Amino acid sequence: MALERCVSTSPDDFRDRIFGRRHLHSTAAELPGGFADLFSPEALDDVLATGLRTSSIRLLRDNVEAPVTKGTVTEEGDSPGSAPFVSTDTVRAALASGHTLIIRSLQRIHPPLRRLAHELSAELGHPVRINAFITPPHSQGVDLHYDVEDVLVLQIAGSKSWELRTQPFTDPLPRHAWFHSTDRRRDELRSGSEPLAELVLNEGDSLYFPRGTFHSPRTREDLSMHLTIAIPPVTRHDLLTELVAQAVGDDDWLRGTVSLDDLENDGELARGLLLEAAERLAASAKSADTADVLWAVRKAAFRSVVPEPVPVLPGTGAGGLYRLRDGAVFRVTEEDDGSALLTTRSHTARLPAAVAPALESLRRGPALDFGALVDALGVNDATEVSQALVGIGLVSPAGPAGDRDEETAA
Repeated sequence: MALERCVSTSPDDFRDRIFGRRHLHSTAAELPGGFADLFSPEALDDVLATGLRTSSIRLLRDNVEAPVTKGTVTEEGDSPGSAPFVSTDTVRAALASGHTLIIRSLQRIHPPLRRLAHELSAELGHPVRINAFITPPHSQGVDLHYDVEDVLVLQIAGSKSWELRTQPFTDPLPRHAWFHSTDRRRDELRSGSEPLAELVLNEGDSLYFPRGTFHSPRTREDLSMHLTIAIPPVTRHDLLTELVAQAVGDDDWLRGTVSLDDLENDGELARGLLLEAAERLAASAKSADTADVLWAVRKAAFRSVVPEPVPVLPGTGAGGLYRLRDGAVFRVTEEDDGSALLTTRSHTARLPAAVAPALESLRRGPALDFGALVDALGVNDATEVSQALVGIGLVSPAGPAGDRDEETAA
């Protein structure tokens, strides 16, 4: 399990007692092994040299962002406004002058981190993104601040000092983002925070802290390289937002026009309108299909979790075996006509009801046995269904063309 290699407590204990509640520093000695297979200085050079666009990096020093397009050349044939390719000369000079290099969403382009992100997302039940931070000695990219996502740090190389302070308020949402706040508001939030911990992450260590935790990292005598695994949470606010979206589709009153002037001039009128809106929303909650609400929230929350790449050329499975595609999410519902409706983030397919058990087994397996489909549907229909599942991107052939371990080792 991916979580086992990242924290010094059991996955169940982490989810039950740590996640969203308190920070956890795990030393290399407490963890099963290092993180060199995930990222390294050599992998950094490879990533930068393989056509990374400047939109994927940032250069920061003491809260000031440096231009990333310096020294770049626009690629002939690109559309106007396209981000140019990263100049490694610019990056090298920026690091030499004390800037922190941030590479965003590495899970999209680096296979070992893509696999880690998919596994962590499945184990935590929340989406995951991975950024790399490379900071030269005696430097700091950003000073004391908090994030609106839970954070898991994996120290790849060197060491880094971390100051942690308590949350100024619990569970901030994206609308409470630190960098969207005014200077006055930031001062108020800092003053409401108390010292929590001062620690050093050495190579092979990890650090977890909940969203809203103030943190200030700084390098010491050596260059530091770490991965920041951002875990955007699924919240009750997300459920409420979706409930409102579904309620307004059914209730004409909620879609009605109001006069702000009238409401501002009559506090009782405004209060009454808000109360009626709440009552109508409560009534909608009583009758809503909870499965529909949860599926809509899942699709929205996991939209940034990009499934693993699939072979773009047509092919067949190895020995009739298929597996659930990493990062894929789906839903199966029984229809009134006896068929099974399969819904993914981008496709809907109506299938024979006999397929439903095989699809649900993907959540546990995650292998889809072609032989079981043949028993349920016959060879011709089983072949057609399996090819359709590959075509919509739910499953991949299990074998050399679709082997996750081969991809991870690439």
